[in-house]
Formats: sequence, structure tokens, C-alpha cells
Amino acid sequence: MTTQLSQIKWGRVIMTALVVVVAGFLMTFLIVTVYASILAFQARGAPDQTLIMAFADQYAPWIGPISLILFTILGALHIARRVDNAVALHGIVLGGLVGLANIVLDGLSLSTIAVTILIVAAGWLGTRLSSRK
Repeated sequence: MTTQLSQIKWGRVIMTALVVVVAGFLMTFLIVTVYASILAFQARGAPDQTLIMAFADQYAPWIGPISLILFTILGALHIARRVDNAVALHGIVLGGLVGLANIVLDGLSLSTIAVTILIVAAGWLGTRLSSRK
């Protein structure tokens, strides 16, 4: 196990995890902003803030985890192309770091733990999809 952990390119994994977390946040922010812009065009002025907040409260809890899972798969694909050994371990570690960031940002709850497990699985899946190509 120690030799496998020493094979991990930690700099690449940590940078990819940071990019995945930021991209997940930006995706949520972008979708809410597009919705607010659509409301502004419809109102031909300032949009209704209560509608924007209702939209964000309803959809952000789903958009955030889904985008984290999808970006983790893409990040694992990216890492898998650039490492030579312990490829699956790189994806699992990436998923673990993104999942840990998700727990820190969202708090510890049952849904957060479930999302974290899916994020780790997404990291593994991304490396597996890369090895098939």
C-alpha cells in the first residue's frame, strides 16, 4: 500500500480536485445566473429576487452534487491519460479529495455522505473509462 501511495502524483491530483470543486460551484452559479437573466429579460428590468431565490433553493442542492460527480469523472479521465501506474488509485484519491471538500463545504449529513460515496465511485469510473479507450 505504501508503494502504491508513493506512486500517486499528488500535485496533479490536488490541482485536479481543486478544479473539479471550483467547476462544480461555477456550474451552479452559472445556471442560477442564466435563470436570473431570463427573468430580467422577461420583466424588462430588475428580476424578482424571490423567484431567483426559490429557483436557487430548489435546484442548487441537485445541480451541485450532479456537477461534482460529472466533473470528477472528467477529472479522472484527465488524470488517467497522464499517469503510467496506479491509475485506478489516482481516480479514487481524486474522488476522495473532492468528496472531502464536499463534506467540508456542505456539512456532514446522510445525503452528503451518499454524494461523497458517488463522487469516489465517479473517480474510479473515470479511470476505468479511460482504460477502455
